[in-house]
Amino acid sequence: MYALGLDTTSSVLTLGVTNFDQVYRTQTWDLGRDISMLLHQHLMAFLKPLKWSDLQWLVVAQGPGSFTGTRIGVVTGRTLAQQLHIPLYGISNLAAQAYAYASTSPKVDAGDRIAVEMPGQRGAIYGGQFTWTGQRLTLEQPIQCFAIDDWRQILSTETFQHHITPPFIEQGEICQAMLNLAHQKWQAGEQSVWQDVLPYYGVLAASPPSQP
Repeated sequence: MYALGLDTTSSVLTLGVTNFDQVYRTQTWDLGRDISMLLHQHLMAFLKPLKWSDLQWLVVAQGPGSFTGTRIGVVTGRTLAQQLHIPLYGISNLAAQAYAYASTSPKVDAGDRIAVEMPGQRGAIYGGQFTWTGQRLTLEQPIQCFAIDDWRQILSTETFQHHITPPFIEQGEICQAMLNLAHQKWQAGEQSVWQDVLPYYGVLAASPPSQP
């Protein structure tokens, strides 16, 4: 079984592939505005020596992030999943940040609450609130785009053992977190279809699905 991860939510393209046993490989390219033109050639080169038929499912970063980059990644993931007839999982960048931090930091204990934030437009904040169970990440509230004062109010009135702010964890670790989160969904029998995977930006960022 192989799975492919794709993140284009910033100017950096990140790809990952794994069989969750002996193979775990990620790579990043800082492509800037050329990400749309160079994505497919990097994707083809990165996948080798595997074939498309070796993939059992895909995972894509849903954002929040760059409007154009996020859209390109989600559209690419949806197209590949449709053509290959395999599941596509969408993972929010905030959930990936929280999982990457919680699963690698010795400071995080089971039951700890984690707040993750990412700057939005016009001073707004994308915020996510999670609980770490020791192996899994639970999303407490739908990821939302908050006015900065509202987000600060949440941080000041609720108890979080961890607060993740930029600069974030390395892109390769984020891609591994995406793959692990999607793998948990796969193992649980959740067969996510490509039609259900949408990007988090604009209005969607205010009320995305309740899954990480």
